[in-house]
Amino acid sequence: MRSSRKVIALALAGALALGIAPLLAGCSQEQLVQDAVENVVEDATGVDVDLNLDGKTLPDDFPAEVPVISGEITLSGSLGSGGDKVWTVGITASDLAAGYDEAKSKLLGAGYTADFDLAQDGTYSGSFSNGSYYVLVTAANDGSNNVVSYVVSTQATQ
Repeated sequence: MRSSRKVIALALAGALALGIAPLLAGCSQEQLVQDAVENVVEDATGVDVDLNLDGKTLPDDFPAEVPVISGEITLSGSLGSGGDKVWTVGITASDLAAGYDEAKSKLLGAGYTADFDLAQDGTYSGSFSNGSYYVLVTAANDGSNNVVSYVVSTQATQ
């Protein structure tokens, strides 16, 4: 059961990173939508959810060891608790390649290793780890903005 909850949390975090939350944020009753999404996910999975659809700040407990690019935070949130925690953050970038390169450079400079690095059709993505965290970084256009998205999860110790 514990691993299935983590899979659900990772899938939901990925969905947020891919832009589902910004679509919800366009609703006129944003806070109601945010609360409803949190409640549905929490009731269905038992996983703690904290969404910030209007972005602007990192989640309160976002790991300090994960450096992020400069820019406006457009979405942020977290799912789960303890060792099953997943955070997601979207930050606008004027240029996708430059935004991805900044994210990659900051992570490598902070001691992360690149697990994969891919550029295809104007979209950039990579996975990085440091023994404590896995970080998936994607730079893509969400239909209206260039966004560098982070999905961060704790790395299980063996």
